Amino acid sequence: MFRWFAPLLLFAAKPEVMVRLLVAGLAAAVLFFGVWLISSIAITVDTLKNPAIAAIYGAVLLIFFSIVTVVAWLRLRRFTAAPKAALPQPAPEAAPLSNEIVSKRAKELAGKWEVESRSAPKPVARISVAPAPAPVVQPRVQAQATLIVTGPAYAGKTTLIQKLVEESSEPPAQATGVVHLKEGASTDGDERHLDALVASVKQSDGVLFVVDQDLRAPEVAAITRFLATRKPLYLVLNKADQFTSGDRDAIVLSIRAKLPSRFPAAQVVCAAAAPMPVEREIEDARGAVRVEVRRPSSDVTALATLLRRALVPAGAPALRFERAP
Repeated sequence: MFRWFAPLLLFAAKPEVMVRLLVAGLAAAVLFFGVWLISSIAITVDTLKNPAIAAIYGAVLLIFFSIVTVVAWLRLRRFTAAPKAALPQPAPEAAPLSNEIVSKRAKELAGKWEVESRSAPKPVARISVAPAPAPVVQPRVQAQATLIVTGPAYAGKTTLIQKLVEESSEPPAQATGVVHLKEGASTDGDERHLDALVASVKQSDGVLFVVDQDLRAPEVAAITRFLATRKPLYLVLNKADQFTSGDRDAIVLSIRAKLPSRFPAAQVVCAAAAPMPVEREIEDARGAVRVEVRRPSSDVTALATLLRRALVPAGAPALRFERAP
């Protein structure tokens, strides 16, 4: 008895064949039922005697047959169409090489480069027959200058002098330039107090004006009087570590805008004589977190470079700072 079901089992193994047969059967049933229904309606009302109605009846049958045939053909065509080509899949990433293979390859390359460097011909050094010029002995110049360090109160003048003295580039025996830094009074006093400060500036070689923020009206007035003495003035924005880079640049631009137009822009520099302590979280091997307070190192390099270029003779880069009594 089971041999009669063998063809059905073969068809069941191919679902597309079963679907084709099912669609064909449904199409045939729809055609048969549609023809029977339309014919019954036409014969019942006995309208085929009229030629016009008979033509309409034939046109309706033709349209019905055409629709059912097209639908069935499109349905069967879907199963016979070739499958769409799949998009190319990215190639799987290669597994990373092990440390042993990388080390072995590195040793091979190192050995190869060493052999090639040994076998490469060495360039022949040219021997100059011209006599070497005799060294020119430059006379040692001991340049000295005195700067009055002033500015508003609590701007860090004392600490700045101390850091410049500590970070002198050369010992006293080798220094070719000595700058005496004399701390003057602040510019926050009255007019008589400012007159005494201007008089001391006239007896010096320049002014080191220290601020810790943008220039205010009293500072601008004091700078104007200092520049009237025709002594060089060097302006330092101290405590620069307390500002972000954007705020620091904005303050420097504002300071330069408030100075006279002929004032050299290079004589406005930033410094951090005593940076603020910074808290840092440190995690040990056990995962415990502790907070340490660290103080960054001071930064007066830009100021020392400016003073060396301005006060030390050409060809004598050594400079030493001293605190004047």
